[in-house]
Amino acid sequence: MSYIGRVNTPPNDGPDHPLPPPLLAGPRLFNDWSQGQLLREQRAATPTAPLYHYTGETALRGILQQQRPWCFSHKHQSDPREFEYALGLARHDLQQGMRSQDYFASALCGCLDDMLENRGLASPFDFYLFSLSRHRDDLGQWDQYGDRRRGFALGFGVPLLWPIQATLNAAANENLHLGRVLYGEEATLARHRLVREKACAIASRVGHKNQEWLKVFRPYLFTHAMAQEVLASQLVWNCLTAKEKKFEPEWEVRGIVLGVTARFDGLRRSLGERSFIETPLDLKQPGHLAEILVGPLAPDGAEKMVRALLKAEGYPETIPVVRSHAGC
Repeated sequence: MSYIGRVNTPPNDGPDHPLPPPLLAGPRLFNDWSQGQLLREQRAATPTAPLYHYTGETALRGILQQQRPWCFSHKHQSDPREFEYALGLARHDLQQGMRSQDYFASALCGCLDDMLENRGLASPFDFYLFSLSRHRDDLGQWDQYGDRRRGFALGFGVPLLWPIQATLNAAANENLHLGRVLYGEEATLARHRLVREKACAIASRVGHKNQEWLKVFRPYLFTHAMAQEVLASQLVWNCLTAKEKKFEPEWEVRGIVLGVTARFDGLRRSLGERSFIETPLDLKQPGHLAEILVGPLAPDGAEKMVRALLKAEGYPETIPVVRSHAGC
């Protein structure tokens, strides 16, 4: 796993950027804070016990044979309104910030709100998600995602999920990050508020300190550069890891692959109307696949089928294959 960071976008401080270095200090300062904040979130999401992916037999076979789970576009999740909820909370918080008496704070929030209104969450980014749960052998997960209790649950082990890589891979589909989902308005708004207040404080401090430069360079260029940094390094991530309170029983941790849209050209695949990418995971290393649960209503012989598949594909013989006791 990679550590999470900004959304694979070009930095705001390249040699061709129209802003001078004193004003570019704003985006850089926010990015420095953001990296620390994202690492704190990564540590909170890093599991100390296996995480489970509930699925049907066809997907189980594909994952074990190819070691390339499918991550579906955020546009094609089971609840299409999910990200409207997260975006709505983000915009609600930004509209609070637009009431600030500080010009730079208000302008930054207005610029971000305008970006979200006109571009939504995606453009110019793509996001692909792979759902995991902290629940082991949970009846709700079996009903919703485990082929109505007839499927399987792969337990991904802690050694596989531990963040050991501090840099991004060149191939966009190889950068899988873990994010623990927050549930409900209170927790989500608190996280948005933290980001907004930090970004506004930096924009205000740098803007007021460099008034002379802003007589030469339009203030909009500065607030827009700040807004791009906030969107790329914090706001998008926060929206991808927030859901309504009613979903809290899912206890979800998300595998997320994200980046600018062009980086996924040639990697996208389609299943009907749904878009997905494949992300490689080395599941055959000891401890990477902790166990496989067989659904409570799976047919007789399902355990034998799974063990034969594991053996045929060269997995360690020590991986447990266990029948679920959920609902018993």
